[in-house]
Amino acid sequence: MIAEFIVLAESTKTPMILRPYQYYAVKEIETKVKESVNNGYIWHTTGSGKTLTSFKTSQILSKIPEIKKVIFVVDRKDLDIQTTKEFNSYSDGSVDGTDNTSNLVKQLKDPNRKLIVTTIQKLDIAVGRESYLNQIKNLQDEKVVIIFDECHRSQFGKTHAAIKGFFKNSQLFGFTGTLIFAENNNGGVTTEVFGECLHKYIITNAISDNNVLGFAVEYVGKYKKKDEDVIDASIETDTYVENINTKEVLESTDRLTKLTDYILKDWKIKTKNGKYHAMFAVPNVATLKKYYTLFKAKKPEDFKIATIFTYAANEEFSQDVNDIEDVEGEELDTRHSREFLEDAIHDYNEYFSTNYSTDRFYDYYKDLQDRIKKKQVDLVLVVNMFLTGLDSKFLNTLYVDKNLRYHGLVQSYSRTNRLESSDKPHGNIVAFRNLKQATDEALALYGDVDAKEIVFKKPFEEQKSDFEKKLIDLKKSHQQLNQLVICKATKLNYNL
Repeated sequence: MIAEFIVLAESTKTPMILRPYQYYAVKEIETKVKESVNNGYIWHTTGSGKTLTSFKTSQILSKIPEIKKVIFVVDRKDLDIQTTKEFNSYSDGSVDGTDNTSNLVKQLKDPNRKLIVTTIQKLDIAVGRESYLNQIKNLQDEKVVIIFDECHRSQFGKTHAAIKGFFKNSQLFGFTGTLIFAENNNGGVTTEVFGECLHKYIITNAISDNNVLGFAVEYVGKYKKKDEDVIDASIETDTYVENINTKEVLESTDRLTKLTDYILKDWKIKTKNGKYHAMFAVPNVATLKKYYTLFKAKKPEDFKIATIFTYAANEEFSQDVNDIEDVEGEELDTRHSREFLEDAIHDYNEYFSTNYSTDRFYDYYKDLQDRIKKKQVDLVLVVNMFLTGLDSKFLNTLYVDKNLRYHGLVQSYSRTNRLESSDKPHGNIVAFRNLKQATDEALALYGDVDAKEIVFKKPFEEQKSDFEKKLIDLKKSHQQLNQLVICKATKLNYNL
């Protein structure tokens, strides 16, 4: 174990020994590569250290002489940044993240570079463009191992077929915490692409082992019907009504204002007076603009907010307006999304004396990610970015005002479940949508028969009721003990 299964982490200057489930996952892949030509996948729940496992796997496989290349593939640019940074934190300079496809092709041609981290989009271009294909033809029949981080849907379909078609002697292995089943299939099932599950360590295992935290979920802001035609838009925590999800209600200024006020009031309680910080997931950029404007106007001066989202390069003002329903004549923010993000980054620059812009989007991305991990931002508003890939032990609360399902829900909730200290007993999830059924369905898919009892902390009222019952039992036991002591003392006196 000391010789082969410790990673010397450069960032923390500490030796990290693989946990048992990580060791067995690495050994399963190593055995598969040495003894067969079959593919496979590792199902290890989000937050259980898949990057460390995949790094050690890549490191061991790259030392096998007959393997020419180990290609570690991620499916989004932001995960490319995150994964490359984490790989290099385990071994400084071990991975040079590719900035473009030309750079990737250079790495593929370099006989001295055995381990490469890239995105599936760049790899797809490399094996699909003739000018690049001519440069890397020598790898077509060589032994190549391709490892996919997070086996999401971008690995399915034509792209996957093109990669497999070019690297004819390749083996494919996937790492995922939220694999694609038939139930949440939108283009391919993990087992159909990668075949056999080589090792499994699900969320209930990780929580039981104290490797990640469970969740305390609150459903807040649910609407109730006063009569058939009137919806009460006030904060209502006890009434649950299905199918009241109309765009007119959910994106009204009145509702967004009330939820903004709620979060500003609730934030200190959830984050232990700012010891931790929070993220707010919203449904689209248009709604994010409204929320950001409200928070900026209402927040205390020392409360730091930030946002990041992707914008369409050819977005037109007219398209932006058409995507927003004009509710009761409210004033619409018709600024181009990039222009709005530019203003938000300007606010960020004022907070931290930085000089970022949308022209330096990924520099801004990396700096914001770093400040989140250092707990320098109180609330981050996002649409999709950071709901996967972000790993911060100081993030303990996720506010949700968007519909989530299956792997997307588990991934998003799991941003809050990293271990920190006894002050963080669980991740806080505050849902402003009717997500209870979706949460139960996701848990059934990614957990086991005991999942509900392990993954979710009981609501406060239920805990209070349990406590009161225990207290009554304790008082009864105390009275019985007193009676026993008195009885024995009386008998002792009689004997004397």
